[in-house]
Amino acid sequence: QKLFWRAESIIEGAAQQPWFLTILIPALGGLIISPIIFYGAKEAKGHGVPEIMESLIFRGGRIPNKVAAVKAIASSICIASGGSTGREGPIVQVSASLASTIGKIFKVKERGLKTLVAAGAGAGIGATFNAPIAGALFAVEVILGEFGVYAFSPIIIASVISTMTAQFITGDNFSAFTVPKYTLSSIWEIGPYVLLGIICGAVAILFIQVLYFLEEKFETLKVHPLIKPAMGGLLVGVIGLKFPQIFGVSYEAMDAGLTNQMGLWLAFVLIFAKILSTSLTLGSGGSGGIFAPSLFLGAMTGNVIGTFFKTIFPHSMSSPGAFALVWMGAVVAGATHAPITAIVIIFELTNDYKIILPLMLSCIIASLMTVGIHKQSIYTLKLKKRGILFSEGREVNILRSLNVKDFASQDYQVILNTDHVGRIVDLMISSKHHTFQIIDADNNYIGCFSLNQMKKVVLDKDLLDSLLIAEDLAFPGISIDYEDNLEQAMKFFGQEDVSEITLLKGTKFAGVIKQKDVIEAYNHEILKKEAAEGIVQKLKFSSKSKSFDIGTGYKIMEVEAPSFFWNKSPKDLNLKAKHRIDILLIRRKHPPKTITIPSADEKINEGDVLVLAGLTENIMKIIQNDTP
Repeated sequence: QKLFWRAESIIEGAAQQPWFLTILIPALGGLIISPIIFYGAKEAKGHGVPEIMESLIFRGGRIPNKVAAVKAIASSICIASGGSTGREGPIVQVSASLASTIGKIFKVKERGLKTLVAAGAGAGIGATFNAPIAGALFAVEVILGEFGVYAFSPIIIASVISTMTAQFITGDNFSAFTVPKYTLSSIWEIGPYVLLGIICGAVAILFIQVLYFLEEKFETLKVHPLIKPAMGGLLVGVIGLKFPQIFGVSYEAMDAGLTNQMGLWLAFVLIFAKILSTSLTLGSGGSGGIFAPSLFLGAMTGNVIGTFFKTIFPHSMSSPGAFALVWMGAVVAGATHAPITAIVIIFELTNDYKIILPLMLSCIIASLMTVGIHKQSIYTLKLKKRGILFSEGREVNILRSLNVKDFASQDYQVILNTDHVGRIVDLMISSKHHTFQIIDADNNYIGCFSLNQMKKVVLDKDLLDSLLIAEDLAFPGISIDYEDNLEQAMKFFGQEDVSEITLLKGTKFAGVIKQKDVIEAYNHEILKKEAAEGIVQKLKFSSKSKSFDIGTGYKIMEVEAPSFFWNKSPKDLNLKAKHRIDILLIRRKHPPKTITIPSADEKINEGDVLVLAGLTENIMKIIQNDTP
């Protein structure tokens, strides 16, 4: 920041230099960071938290190692050059990325790695705000979405240690901005706080809508991606020429709002100026966070409303700074849909119990309003635009993480394109299938035909036998790539009245995927995840016959590894594709060791005890037949 603006403060730097430099410096910052992000790590673009959430859903918490460095550098340059964004989002992503790297080094299993990534994110927030409890709550409320003791305990520990480390380095009191002493002058103030919650909810919705509107506009803009952040920076510079308070993290402006040193109309205009400038910075491809802008919007909104009520009721209302302090939490709650985190952050910043009642009231009202009107938070809306419905539960994304090739059915009927009608009709009469796949001698896919179509030629079988071959009857069937996922297959099943879809490797026929198998896979994954995350931790198996029913036809069972399992990995056995069975746990005797959710390459040894989950009949078939 000192290098870009040649001053301790951006506001001072903007006032001391020619006007054109104020416009060009944010554009220069955008021009510098664009190749860093484009060629370094595209995950560093934007505010970062949605990328962490996506990695937890689809990659088990695995984040590329380079993300931490690229995000730190890009965000530092973006904020320092005047990009209107926050530092907390980058700190969360950098911390989560470092945690993921550490987890990969120590080969932490998927469930533990997810917790580790969330702990890194929570530790980042805790150290930033000197608020360890809020950091932990942010991790479980926003990042993980669960409050289980197995996840919450290590996250609390990480957040506390992170905050203690920061205190050791910088001292006990290192708040990002000046926090005034809160006062509640009268019980009549509760009315304005209710109104405050409603208004803050509206501000949060406006912020979300403008941010993603401009992001979409920049994405569709027919300009090279390397130019877009500079364009956004240029527009931010134009806004900052009149309102330099919007540059960077804007803590100075927040201080002025909290300490009653900002005029009513300036605070009012800055609400919209900050929404626009932050949306331009992040929407154009800049790097930063939305936490500080949300706090800024709350501080300005609270200052405006507080000043209004203080003017009308001078003896019954607290100072505008008190309103600004509470409303900071309310806008954060509305934008992130995380009211508990917002409440605890402001409480930990003030350490004053008197703020709790108005703070809870405003944050809950703001959160309820935004959830009711705008289902997605500022984090999950970005995921929804990518087709990820995070806010409705991770299980809705399960099909996307499963590949059709692992569930390809071998139960299909293939016809050569040169087969005559007579043979086809005879085959159709004796076959159980309703759809027939047509291929050529090189296994290239030609098309398919159905039982309904064949009814038209059955009566004229003898007449048409010498005239028609299978290729003449073929129509382009519904097909998807062999490497595609089950979500794509399910979309086709929902759109078309078919029970199976053809799988292709390029132009080659590779099998079919059946609707019933997709539905069974979905149900199976739901049960497996529930078992892996909870039941296995609680069960204490004591004998080979111990088992546990987890649903109609599904069972968790402990068995000694059959001989054909020895020296093979789950990938070699391919139990998921062949029998819809998952290995939830391996209990090893030599040396004593328990492996929860083993990796695909984990070798099974003689004497290992396995915990299997799947259809009861499939598990029993393997055990009794002792055959793969």
